[in-house]
Amino acid sequence: MFPQEEVEGFEHYWRRRKPGRSTPIHYRSDVNIFFRWAQQPPAAITVHHIDQFIDWQRGLGRAPTTIQRRLVSIRMFYDYLAYIREEEIPNPVLPRRHYLSLGHRLPRDIPDDMVAKLFEVIGSHLRDRTMFTLMLHAGLRVGELTRLRLSDVRLSDEHTPFLRLNGKGEHERVVYLSAAAAQLLAEYLGEHQDDQELIFLNYQGQPISITGIQHRLAHYCRQADIWLTCHQLRHTYASRMVAADVPITSVQKLLGHNSIYTTQLYVQVADSKVEKDYHAAVARITKGSVPEKERLA
Repeated sequence: MFPQEEVEGFEHYWRRRKPGRSTPIHYRSDVNIFFRWAQQPPAAITVHHIDQFIDWQRGLGRAPTTIQRRLVSIRMFYDYLAYIREEEIPNPVLPRRHYLSLGHRLPRDIPDDMVAKLFEVIGSHLRDRTMFTLMLHAGLRVGELTRLRLSDVRLSDEHTPFLRLNGKGEHERVVYLSAAAAQLLAEYLGEHQDDQELIFLNYQGQPISITGIQHRLAHYCRQADIWLTCHQLRHTYASRMVAADVPITSVQKLLGHNSIYTTQLYVQVADSKVEKDYHAAVARITKGSVPEKERLA
């Protein structure tokens, strides 16, 4: 009943289409969740099953973005079935009926006091302190941390320390390191006696996974009684760069965004010019409207 062979083929297909990306993993996970819930073969699934699946996901409290991604994955799976079978297969996911209105959400950066709480509980754990500092100070994606190699690191007194990253879509970019990030990385590498080329390892001496890093962050969040995600650390880096008046095109290159429109979301979060314009406008509006004694008080 569970389409194991087709789901595995679906993942392999997207691994060929998107090498080095996490997309195939998410697609397979979403399709697995759906068919384990439905307990029906693909040919038996109707639009009504999709309606019920959406209701079930909402009942579990899943975020609209998560439900939407799962609907897209299921629709892509049926497109894949039609492709490999070379026949018309009715797709039960109808965008106009099933896709959710997500609105427009701005990236969520992390307040300074929450950042302080996080690193307080991390304490002297050198590997974890280094990983999360690289996210916060250099904008690394969690997947980029898992793929970081010794040959990607450039630490020298002769130039600004930097990393060569192989990011989304196999696009290579350079990111520069703060003094704190460079020092932590140098200390961690000084203790890195393994023969493995990948830098960050788990307690078994194997390359740490994306899930492993996420679990470490969740562990520290529980200790600090806060909640944040790995991607919020990257958001915070971007917002700080924008707030420091770094040109948007430079921020785009540092983050590895293909489109400037993605980077411009951070301008809406931390646009210092908008804030200055606001204060200047308020000063003009209120000038003369407040009695002199009150202004002097």
